[in-house]
Amino acid sequence: MQTIESSVLRVDVDEKDAKLVNFVSQNDQIDYFKDQGTQTKLGIAFIDGEQGDNWAELLPWTVVDKGDARVSLALIDDSNSYKRFPYHFEAILSYLLEGNRIDIKYYLKNNSHKEMPFSLIFSLPIIAGWSENENVNEIALSNGDVQIEFVSSNFDLAIKDKQVVALADQDKLAGDSDVEFTLTLTLS
Repeated sequence: MQTIESSVLRVDVDEKDAKLVNFVSQNDQIDYFKDQGTQTKLGIAFIDGEQGDNWAELLPWTVVDKGDARVSLALIDDSNSYKRFPYHFEAILSYLLEGNRIDIKYYLKNNSHKEMPFSLIFSLPIIAGWSENENVNEIALSNGDVQIEFVSSNFDLAIKDKQVVALADQDKLAGDSDVEFTLTLTLS
């Protein structure tokens, strides 16, 4: 587990699957991803546009950068993945804390010479008792005086099946190019 902190938040990232596990307020030590012993996680899926495999679960993640308030993990294709998904790619997932906010940046590079189809999904189950408010490029979850906002300008944000979902669906990345997606969570 990789722990990063700001003066307001502490989060844990599971380096095995790159999922954000804990979202803890430093003030009251409440984990807002936990409900009566049940721990939720911010899930991630990097799905190829051909077989539908989730490479975020099938390939190993490696910690490539770590500081007090940041951690970055890399995901790189290998010979086995290339047989099923014939593209060379690398992804860097970075969690960056600043005050009451965490920026989640997903950098994807297509190292192949041909267009690569993919979908990218972040999802978080909504804990019982949280009210939901959906706007364009923004979702807010509220529980009493506490609110968690999800904001992105390049993901489609929605509430589906009692989950907050950030989605870049059926996208294509040109050969020898890269793209970065950002999702911001703010605790207020």
